[in-house]
Amino acid sequence: MPVSVPRLNYVWRVALWVLNIAILIAVLATGYLVYIERGWAKPIYRDAPQAFRNGTIGTEVMPLPVALVLPDLFPHHFQPGGQEAGTWVEQFGFLDDPDNPDGLPVGFTTTNYRPQTAAPSPVPFVALTCALCHTTEFSTSDGAEPVRLLGPGSVSINLFAWLDAFQSSLIERMPTAPGEPVEDAPFRLTVPAIMATYEEKTGKSLSLPERIMTGLWLRQIRERLLANIERFDEPYGYGRSRDEDVTPTGPTRTLAFRTLLRNVMHYPANNLPIHSKIATIYNQGWRERAQFDGSVSNVEARSSLAAVAAGATEVNLAHPEIVHNIREAIAYTISLAPPKFQDLFPEAGQPDPGAVQRGRQVYRNSCMSCHGDRSGEGWEPGERTHEVIPLSEIGTDPERVMFRHYGEMPDALHAYFPKEHPFAFARDEVHPQPQDADNLAIRGYVAGPVDGAFLRAPFLHNASILTLAELINLEPRRAQFYRGWNTYDTDRAGFASPSAKDSRRYFLFETSAPGNSNAGHNYPWAIDDPERDPAALSDLLAYLKTL
Repeated sequence: MPVSVPRLNYVWRVALWVLNIAILIAVLATGYLVYIERGWAKPIYRDAPQAFRNGTIGTEVMPLPVALVLPDLFPHHFQPGGQEAGTWVEQFGFLDDPDNPDGLPVGFTTTNYRPQTAAPSPVPFVALTCALCHTTEFSTSDGAEPVRLLGPGSVSINLFAWLDAFQSSLIERMPTAPGEPVEDAPFRLTVPAIMATYEEKTGKSLSLPERIMTGLWLRQIRERLLANIERFDEPYGYGRSRDEDVTPTGPTRTLAFRTLLRNVMHYPANNLPIHSKIATIYNQGWRERAQFDGSVSNVEARSSLAAVAAGATEVNLAHPEIVHNIREAIAYTISLAPPKFQDLFPEAGQPDPGAVQRGRQVYRNSCMSCHGDRSGEGWEPGERTHEVIPLSEIGTDPERVMFRHYGEMPDALHAYFPKEHPFAFARDEVHPQPQDADNLAIRGYVAGPVDGAFLRAPFLHNASILTLAELINLEPRRAQFYRGWNTYDTDRAGFASPSAKDSRRYFLFETSAPGNSNAGHNYPWAIDDPERDPAALSDLLAYLKTL
């Protein structure tokens, strides 16, 4: 039977009303979401010390509830040395922070910014701060009360091992029955698992917006990790992430340029032995060049690119709070001064004035032309201070400056930030220049001030020498040693190493491995130089402790 025209009109009108109501609801929901979203993230503009310690630099990693439960859900990843070797904080070399309201270590903060975009989030995200890598503890013996300092590169943190543990937990799947494809198994980490463990641990429940955002983050980061496995391979977990044969950086060091090569230049950057220690950042106002190779002469470029290497993007690095934090953290390091040796280690006693005076003369004869010398409250540069000393002259490990993409990287880094970006920099502020890209003879390491020399251990850019006594060839350099929570040797001005691996010094450093060479920098004399004067070197060591 045909439908009447009035009935069709009625149906049409009802459909239009339903559609209009749906559109109105969507508009109202969007307006409400925009309204409440404005309250999720309120910028905090900290002063310089607080920006350094607690300010995000665009390195949001994961939702806070996830960070709190992962070590409980995956102890086989986060306690690679076994439960008897301590908490995940201890095993990856982080420092406890009793002032952190969430119980996280030093250098971990929380924001309501989403990773990579700084878009507002209803769930707090854990972010990394400058203090993570540039805070450390010194202790002269196991069990002794440690001294905590801001400024030196962390001497215990094993960041890449922790990153592998984190990534392994995200892609771990449930056990499969014999014959079942592993890739069809469900993932172990799910929003319900996070919710249940979080509520059990904190007594709090996640709200609906928090659950939605956590699920959205988990899906996005997992998709990215799985898509990159073909390029980068799977991360190591199951107790192996700290092993030197799979994560050769170890404590105190980073894989220089790996993240920049992957995220900026889109190269695999696998198995590049360009290991660099975490830098000490005292008195940055005394330095004309940043990075061990002197490749950056703009301090904002150095810090913003360091943030990119730690996971930030050009998008969230334009956020006003993040820009503020980076600039204030830079300001904090401009005049950050090291303590005096005798104040930090009073048990070592007062220095011998005669030895110090004689050592100063040795220093000025053999070291000052490159490194300069302390002058009152300032630093007197030498004739070659701030110069990049060619690799052929200094003779240290070549990997950092000789890898295949070294010449083309500055162009890619310069192009990364748009011209109007807060951290855009001129091309001539990153090196080498285009005309020098293929000139291998100019590649080397910058001669900078060595204030706080005794706190810069392990030495050389790749952390291959444990003490100042070995660096100046007062004593032979060790071919291998163990790293982790090393105690400080006040006699030799550097770190002690046990004769065999133990639970606190677990990482075997082989100087024969690619990127680990401890050769070169033979000043004032090489260890086998027949003119080498041990007494003069002992005096030099005494003076270096005073800088």
